[in-house]
Amino acid sequence: MITASNLLYRIEILTPVITRDQYGAQVTAYHVARTVCADVRYNKGRRILEHGELWLPTTIGITTRLHHELTDACRIRWDGKIYQIDSFNRNPFEGSITIIASKTDDGTMFVGFDFNADFNRDFNV
Repeated sequence: MITASNLLYRIEILTPVITRDQYGAQVTAYHVARTVCADVRYNKGRRILEHGELWLPTTIGITTRLHHELTDACRIRWDGKIYQIDSFNRNPFEGSITIIASKTDDGTMFVGFDFNADFNRDFNV
């Protein structure tokens, strides 16, 4: 069962916005859709020993309340790092969602709260 006392960290849900640049190429930028409370845990060696699972140290487990903005195309920002969602399990009876995410280093473009100003600054429009 999810309780408010377990949700100690603030994470940001980044949703994708697909645009075109001046050459017509598709550009995916991410903007903050919502900041939520969550329980974030690194997957430790115990799971490797007990379940035979192999998780990289850049993989985290996130438990939060169910949010309609959160899809598999979203990214998560926590502790100054951006994570790509690998899998998530919705539990509508409990009202929670469990996410497995891995740190991404693909040069994700992050757009802040003011989408128009950030877009104009990034693309010199």
